[in-house]
Amino acid sequence: MKINGLGLVQLLTIVCILSVACVPIVFADAHEAGEMEEMEESSISGWFRTDTDALGTQIWVGASHPMGSISIDSDIYVVDTFGEFDIGLGIPVSDSDSLSLSLLPMVGIGFDYATANGPTTLIAPQLFTYLTAGSIYFESWIQGFFNSPFDEEGADSLYTRDFVTYSISDTVAIGPQVEATIDLGDDGGLGSLVFGGRLNLGYGENNTLGLFVGLETQLDDSEDTGLTGRMTFVRTW
Repeated sequence: MKINGLGLVQLLTIVCILSVACVPIVFADAHEAGEMEEMEESSISGWFRTDTDALGTQIWVGASHPMGSISIDSDIYVVDTFGEFDIGLGIPVSDSDSLSLSLLPMVGIGFDYATANGPTTLIAPQLFTYLTAGSIYFESWIQGFFNSPFDEEGADSLYTRDFVTYSISDTVAIGPQVEATIDLGDDGGLGSLVFGGRLNLGYGENNTLGLFVGLETQLDDSEDTGLTGRMTFVRTW
């Protein structure tokens, strides 16, 4: 098809008009898509945590994905050659200016990568409780650790960690903490019971440094003093 000079000018004019007209539309679509992507990204909260205690230095990373009024929560936990994956359901029981209460039931599976034998630990049931009421904060962990399904000689246990803190300022919170491990099976019983105090310090926006110092009450005839604890760093986003 041949196009004369006048037709070429007309065609170029139409193309220019359409191009100019499409710029605002494309820009608006891109801006709207960017806002939607930003909203989707910002709706997913996450956290990073390190603990140093009798188990060594542990690394945790987790996230919460909103699904309507609830959320799908997951995390990984790593210490030495052991890795754990947990998944659960975040349930907001109450969310107001004066009281915030949420429950997080989870199940997890653990692998010891020092051996090529598949999973080694079932971490279930798990229940985490988080309560904020003004300056008071309460947190509770309840976890079951079952090794016997993967190893006949494996030990099973139940573990709980509970603490309450009171914020005496914007950056300092203190309170009591108790931890207990109950050994299951024929030789079961109270394997560990630690009482102590906790100090949380704000380390900038979304950062918390935690220090727990406690006394182990279930000691055999050893020379240990029983003084123990944990150092924790948590960052949320």
